[in-house]
Amino acid sequence: MTFRYALLLAACWPSTLTAQAAVSKEQIKAALVFNFMKFTEWPAEQANGPLVLCLANADRRMEAAFGQVNGRTIDSRVIQVRPAPGADVGACHLLFIQDSTAHELLERVAASYPRVLTVGDQDDFTEAGGAIGLVEQNGRVHFKVNMDMLRKGNYKVSSQLLKLAINLR
Repeated sequence: MTFRYALLLAACWPSTLTAQAAVSKEQIKAALVFNFMKFTEWPAEQANGPLVLCLANADRRMEAAFGQVNGRTIDSRVIQVRPAPGADVGACHLLFIQDSTAHELLERVAASYPRVLTVGDQDDFTEAGGAIGLVEQNGRVHFKVNMDMLRKGNYKVSSQLLKLAINLR
């Protein structure tokens, strides 16, 4: 784990997690997604009520890691982690897509729900039209950002967070 991820985890994750010697990749990914939500300014029409984080194709380990995010708050807004609601992801603020059907799901979301912030863990996620892609390099989790998709969704992401991306396209 790199220093910057340790810093992100220490600053924004429950102290019980950071006290553990080994942090799983799923926990790192969930912590990164939490930080993406924390450092994103949502469009005006999405600025009220709970922040809904939907999981698509998540396995049990990923669901458990995101369970640490469920119920946490960002600017007095409670995060609700839910399974992706099938065909209608319009109720989601952020859609995390794990593996398998990312490309097919991304096409549908981009066409029908451009205001849903998409995050995935496939190597080519941003190239396929996702907003933020989590990639593993040399045993570490990094992220890529597709600025075109952020602009399309009318999101404003902190420049401090964007500086940590391994690419900006």
